[in-house]
Amino acid sequence: MKVILIDDEPIALELLKSLLSPYPDIEIVGAYTQPMVALKKMKDTRPDVIFLDIEMGSINGLEIVEYFIRERNSIEVAFITAYSKYAVDAFEINAIDYLLKPIQQKRLDKTIKRLRDRFNQKEKPAEEIDNCLKVDCFDSFHVMDSKGRPLIWRTKKSKELFAYLLVYKTTPIPKDVITERIFPDKSLEQASTLIHTTIYQIRKNLEKLGFENSILYYNGKYQLNVPIDYDFDRLKDILDCNHHDPQDIEEIINLYKGDFLKYEGYHWALGIQADVKQSVLDILIHFTNTQLEANSRSFILRRTLEFLYKIEPFDDNIAENIIQYYAQQGNSNKLKQFFRNYAQELQQELNIKPKESTIQLYKKHIESITKPLS
Repeated sequence: MKVILIDDEPIALELLKSLLSPYPDIEIVGAYTQPMVALKKMKDTRPDVIFLDIEMGSINGLEIVEYFIRERNSIEVAFITAYSKYAVDAFEINAIDYLLKPIQQKRLDKTIKRLRDRFNQKEKPAEEIDNCLKVDCFDSFHVMDSKGRPLIWRTKKSKELFAYLLVYKTTPIPKDVITERIFPDKSLEQASTLIHTTIYQIRKNLEKLGFENSILYYNGKYQLNVPIDYDFDRLKDILDCNHHDPQDIEEIINLYKGDFLKYEGYHWALGIQADVKQSVLDILIHFTNTQLEANSRSFILRRTLEFLYKIEPFDDNIAENIIQYYAQQGNSNKLKQFFRNYAQELQQELNIKPKESTIQLYKKHIESITKPLS
């Protein structure tokens, strides 16, 4: 393991070098009193581990460690300090250990053992290439590894917090926002403890699948840091386009299996759920309008109309488009069957009749189709 040491006290650096010398698998590739110098040399030293002092004059190791993690994502961090008050912060950053000065050899033995265990895990023949999580969030919420095995959640809150970080994965989320969204009924102190515990559970869960540093923590904010094949991202990419061809429409139908996180009951997800559904409806209805105007007989038009009726069975505009479609096909049997079923559903579920314009459209087309030729 390649190691760099950072402490603003030269004597402390020499002492740490001496303490690390008995371990044959530890190679010290740099020792620095200035953190930014160490950072600049990261590409040359390529360390696996950093022993980092927390209090270095005006520089706080907890604040600058994010730069080292960004430079080398797989790096392990062991913090060193004379104060125990930083333990929780170190925990949030997912440090491998937290050593109090003066460092004792026996205590350092434990740190080295943790590092060896961690690196032995990393070196196991795992699916490192193309290894990513697969996440489905429409209708049901499923998280699977690259072999299709489902992730098992220890608590409901660990599942919910993962889902929340996933939605905003390109944006670091402040701790107070997580408190408000995930633990709204808890005091600040209770929420803080629960966040620490829940983040730890998620990290450990993902660590078992080979994902190190799966949640970054810096400047009081958390950010998910895992490669993910996510149906939400794929759908959003299509929805955000200005033009949609039949292939795009088919992909929307394939991806949108139901409401976003439908069965999870997350209050923070309701706005996203409504926005995504409305975007899907707007695009698909626009597509069917265009196709009907062109008197299309395409399979994708029929499939889109069937899909729209499935997700919005009481929408007048969708019903009228289906009436228009069967009329253009000259299929009086399908037209009668659809209108009868539509009227029955409205009566049974909402205790209302079809809109007058829908009734008149149906009558006009059914008369046109069944009118005998003179």
